[in-house]
Amino acid sequence: MTQLDAKPLVSIVIPYYQHKEYIHNCVETIIDQTYEKIELIIIDDCSPDGSGKYVAQLCQNEKWRKRFSDKIRFIHFEINQGAHAAINHGIMQAQGEIISIVNSDDIYHPDRIKIMVEAMQEEQKQFAFSRVSYIDDKNRDVSQINAWALAYAGIQASTKDFPTLGFACLRFNPAISTGNFVFYKSLYEQTIGFRSFRYCHDWDFILQCLFYTEPLFVQEKLYYYRLHETNTFKSLQKLGVDDGPDVLKQYFDSVRCQKTINPLAPSPFNWPGYFEFFLSRCGLQEVYQKSVYVNT
Repeated sequence: MTQLDAKPLVSIVIPYYQHKEYIHNCVETIIDQTYEKIELIIIDDCSPDGSGKYVAQLCQNEKWRKRFSDKIRFIHFEINQGAHAAINHGIMQAQGEIISIVNSDDIYHPDRIKIMVEAMQEEQKQFAFSRVSYIDDKNRDVSQINAWALAYAGIQASTKDFPTLGFACLRFNPAISTGNFVFYKSLYEQTIGFRSFRYCHDWDFILQCLFYTEPLFVQEKLYYYRLHETNTFKSLQKLGVDDGPDVLKQYFDSVRCQKTINPLAPSPFNWPGYFEFFLSRCGLQEVYQKSVYVNT
């Protein structure tokens, strides 16, 4: 069996936190995936509204269990630990060779897993994400009318302006959301995992992976990101929370004194001269110079 013929088990991890009005829709789009070999793991991060019990009941649904051949698990945290901890726990429980994350208020295109797995196998990439569509509470596409959606779309469009996708990753998370990540579990095991950044644990993780592999940007719109006032991303921005400098310091410390496994990763070893020029042009020299490894 060749690599392209092989169909690995994909473990889909849903970190859940009081999204009772969206979780059924989210899982239904996973049930409708055209890719067959799927495991589903839902982690309730001690939702204060008690809606974890509702999700646990849904997981007993005969339709759901039949679709996943009983490869469906619900895990309840007794103490709230944060999205990063829920994701890490779900991945540790996963039996799949490939991990796909989805936010509990977002949804998948029906061909998402099929297209992502085939693209990763064909391009021999360990980490991938797709282009994103933006929806409202009623699943209506607001990609062309919502200010946040237009801003996020601009971020993804601007990746073409960088010499590599890795350099784009130094400026922002081009995947937009943790829920758009698809990666091999073996890659995850080389990293520290998702760390306890309130605002940027997704950006931190993609930068950790960048040390080992160049990301793959699948151009189809396969992930539907729901925009509403309770989005963690939007809420934390309003509070002025910004882990960005600390995230960049962690990455810079990892590349400043050693070569990366990924030969394209932005570093002084892989890009002598240009790396320093890029930092200067983007105003990142001070962050680079102050980077000191802190094991979090």
